[in-house]
Amino acid sequence: MEPIDVYMMYCAMKAHFSKSNYDYVKYDGKTKVSRDSFWKRKDRYFFVKISRKYDDPKDYFLANFIKDRKGYIANFSDENYESWKLKRQGFFNEFVVEMTPLVKEFEPLFKCDGSHPKLLREYLGKRVSLETMIILDELVEFSGKWDKEMSDDIVWPDVKKLMKNYQRFLTIDKNKYKMKLLKLVEESNCG
Repeated sequence: MEPIDVYMMYCAMKAHFSKSNYDYVKYDGKTKVSRDSFWKRKDRYFFVKISRKYDDPKDYFLANFIKDRKGYIANFSDENYESWKLKRQGFFNEFVVEMTPLVKEFEPLFKCDGSHPKLLREYLGKRVSLETMIILDELVEFSGKWDKEMSDDIVWPDVKKLMKNYQRFLTIDKNKYKMKLLKLVEESNCG
């Protein structure tokens, strides 16, 4: 991939993660950014470096935009990408590990009783990953309820936007996660 194409992909991903009305997947990464704007940038070196290192830098950008939503290219790192790749490879097991201590009291995870729901607190405390939040929303569909109950909250809208933006790039086997979650809940009630 040419550096200018990497730049165009970066601009599209940045729009996806920073603007509310742009969807990278829907528009297939196309934006109104002109190719000429690449030559005006002082940070072209980063795009050249990425073009040489990665055949398809989309995952590299995705991993870094999840860490840094402002998405300045100079702040992107290989460490973010490598840790994201490892996480994605073993995510089903990570989901099980994250959910095991929470399934004993599953329903209260989603309740808003004047404060943030327990699940959101677990995410903010980095005990539950963004992927787990997305999967649980796919299975339980809690985000619509939280939108209503936390309409004045300053934290939830940003978390929801990040979930929504990241979810567009994920392929989730809903049935596999649903069956595992039901099994975890069942096992926690037996023990």
